[in-house]
Amino acid sequence: MLSCTIEQNGKKRIEHLLVIDAHSHLGQDVDGATMMNPLAPGAGTFDFWGNVQGRIKADWEKTGEQSFTTTMDGKFTKISWFFTPFPFTHNLYTELEKLGKRHSDLKEKSKFYSFIDQGVCFPFQDVFRGKYPEALYRASNINVSRFTTRFPFSMKLIGYGRCDPMEGAKAVNEVKYIREELGLRGLKLHPRSEGYIDKITSEKVINVLVEAASYSMPVIFDTRGRGSILEIGKLIRSARNVIQSNYPDLLPHFKVIIAHFAQGNIDDYEVYNTVVQPNTYGDLSMLHGAGAGNFFESFRNWYISNNKQRVDNRIWSEHLLFASDYPYFGDAHAQKLMKYIINKQFFDTGGTLTDVRNILGLNQLRLLPEYNTAQNQKEIKSVPSLIVSNPNFHQNKMNTYEISIMALAKLLVDNKFDIKRFCIQFKDTWDTFSEEVLLTILSNSSKQENNLLLMNLVKDRIALFAPLQSNMEWKKFGYNYFNPEDRAFFASVFKQNYLAMDMNKIVETFSYIYS
Repeated sequence: MLSCTIEQNGKKRIEHLLVIDAHSHLGQDVDGATMMNPLAPGAGTFDFWGNVQGRIKADWEKTGEQSFTTTMDGKFTKISWFFTPFPFTHNLYTELEKLGKRHSDLKEKSKFYSFIDQGVCFPFQDVFRGKYPEALYRASNINVSRFTTRFPFSMKLIGYGRCDPMEGAKAVNEVKYIREELGLRGLKLHPRSEGYIDKITSEKVINVLVEAASYSMPVIFDTRGRGSILEIGKLIRSARNVIQSNYPDLLPHFKVIIAHFAQGNIDDYEVYNTVVQPNTYGDLSMLHGAGAGNFFESFRNWYISNNKQRVDNRIWSEHLLFASDYPYFGDAHAQKLMKYIINKQFFDTGGTLTDVRNILGLNQLRLLPEYNTAQNQKEIKSVPSLIVSNPNFHQNKMNTYEISIMALAKLLVDNKFDIKRFCIQFKDTWDTFSEEVLLTILSNSSKQENNLLLMNLVKDRIALFAPLQSNMEWKKFGYNYFNPEDRAFFASVFKQNYLAMDMNKIVETFSYIYS
């Protein structure tokens, strides 16, 4: 995470901001670019993020811009930046280190890339294409899924699939496959490399977009220059009209990201208007250096002066995503983009902490299907809840949340189950995340998959592992015990449960439940 101390009127507060890289690759491209192992020393995606973190620190030492003064909310303000590991993963890695077995090196490694909380990755135009008859990118999508849905990669990587819309029904079926079978969370399309930019508004492409919207999956389009950006803009308008006419319930789930749109297009208002339309976002990969600073000022001023908030009630920063395009662009590019999102110039010219929070991570998180729809978990056998209690808290000072994470670490080390995905939960609004997380776990013996909520019921004293039933929607802003709207959730949670009062009992109970 990126954290900051805010000093105003003699008072201090600390703010934590999630950082998500919205654009990176996994696999091996036909052009020679390769990223086969995100944990590979020196060349993997995780070490790339570490290099970005190191460059940011070095720049702070050189420029002194780790701290600066500006005006915020009309008040003289001092902002001081620093890095903080995400609490859940940090605590889990700490417990794994204590066990000294599998994954015990994750804590030491992760301190170098604690800055990036998660990152999107998707297939190249890679050498796996055409390996299976079902769809051109079937093998590529399987490869991405194998990484992104198993621990420890699942704690950092958000996997997207890829298809070629010109395959017609095969491409539509592949969208269904990557979501329902592979558990991927978005879709990458590349009209230039697949050679259909001149057919971009065809029915085949629109059918793929409709299918993605049916799963609330964001779709990112690669671009090559201004012309392709404008053509994709036409596609978005055409697809939106089709969805509005034929599938109006899907309209909120239609989400398109236009990659690389800002670099080379500063003050190009036709490009700006293409991104500032409903259902549309732009990723900032390739943008870097002073050009990034110029873009933010230009885009913000154009947006506000033309009252573009009226388009779909978003503020200017809610259209933009921080993105690296690794390995095509390196750590210097990512750092030189990041610099101009968090420096004095950004704030002095009208940027706010809300804008930084949006661009760095929240916009990407808001796009993911888990934050927009019920989980639609497959029908499975009923799983009881686990209530973790520590009546001796005053004596041993071990809170039940910590005990729960200790047990998770032991279960991972003992290979009882895998963590396929975790989702960050928030407190009431997007401004503040909580300790609580939604885990998708997979039993390594029964192969049963469950969505499991780890939450505090009574802080320090009672924690809860609550399975979500197949028809139950996860609430991204949390559950309140005395809220009537949450009554059904807690009724299901307490209908069948086990009590555990120490770590060993949690491990024993989970081992039994998922055997």
